[in-house]
Amino acid sequence: MKILQGCVRYPPAPGGAETVVKAYSEGLRDLGHDVEVITTDLYTETPFVKKEMPSEVNGINVTRHKAYTVSGEAHYVLAPGMVQSFLSKKADIIHTHSYGYFQNHAGWIRERFQSTPWVITPHFHPSWSMWGGAKRKTLREFYDTVIGKGTMESADLITCVSKHERDMLVSEIGISEDNIKIIYNGINWNDWQILPDKNIFRKQYPDISDKFVLFAGRLATNKGLSDLISAMDLVNQKSVDLVITGADMGLGKQLEKEASEKGVRMHRLGHIDDETYRSVLAAAEMLVLPSEYEAFGIVLLEAAAAETAVIGTNVGGIPEAMSPGNNGLIVEYNDVDNLSKSIATLLDDAKMCKEMGKAGRVWAKNFSWDSILKELEQEYSSIIR
Repeated sequence: MKILQGCVRYPPAPGGAETVVKAYSEGLRDLGHDVEVITTDLYTETPFVKKEMPSEVNGINVTRHKAYTVSGEAHYVLAPGMVQSFLSKKADIIHTHSYGYFQNHAGWIRERFQSTPWVITPHFHPSWSMWGGAKRKTLREFYDTVIGKGTMESADLITCVSKHERDMLVSEIGISEDNIKIIYNGINWNDWQILPDKNIFRKQYPDISDKFVLFAGRLATNKGLSDLISAMDLVNQKSVDLVITGADMGLGKQLEKEASEKGVRMHRLGHIDDETYRSVLAAAEMLVLPSEYEAFGIVLLEAAAAETAVIGTNVGGIPEAMSPGNNGLIVEYNDVDNLSKSIATLLDDAKMCKEMGKAGRVWAKNFSWDSILKELEQEYSSIIR
């Protein structure tokens, strides 16, 4: 098959959906398909940073179009060049990602004019979990009603990364679940076959304490990072550091201020290379994902593969991306007291932490991209006319 993948950003641009599109593209290529990616020149969306990036990434051809934005509350990424790319390139199937973005409308145009089978993976966030003020949320609700629902219903197939994401599409947008398939996110098990070497991270960051709590992900308003800093303050173990790694979406300096005011020793590492990332996951006492909402949460699988216990909030697809009570603990979002108690519980019980880590590694093996991509391949074949 000739497959076009469409997304707002593509690696080396960081992000969760970006990781998924890369895994899809390379995995389908390895299954013998001809895969090309159509995306923008955005490195990060918030802040709006454009960057010159390669037109080939690990053997995948990537066409990057100039991105524009309607600024302020009406922020929306526009990439008009995508339309021409989708219309002019040969394809047996097109697959676009991330609900509400321009590439879906470009995919819709291709499907309408050339009847090419079209798949959407929404990576859906409900309007109440969006960053931005009340005006932006109102605009999003207008989009859902007037544009989003019709666009989604035009697709030949919608694939969701969790059961919860499917349920949100049904309840928030009014999409029928008849055309939705669940295809979970995964990890490349080859990267985790051997447990990561903790010393790679330790040698690079010798000033970080022996015991530390880790957050990995975008530094965005819906990730619950202020709650995590407050929880670390309540834990009150000054010998335990907080390490935060991931692309800064504009919150970094504010978080450093909050940590300093509370006396929390926090290290903000930014976006780190893959080898160091795997190493820091293995070196951490635990990974904490205190988000307001996640469609899934690949980082939970990665931590599990590194034999590290996790703590996640009881929101979105997080309970499906971990095995609550077996490889980690679940807390309610914005419940700082219980979050701090859960962190303290794992810090104080090395045996429980170790057992949860071992259980997590077994759990993570259920989510290998190899098997997930064969499932996706079958879904593609079922809708090709």
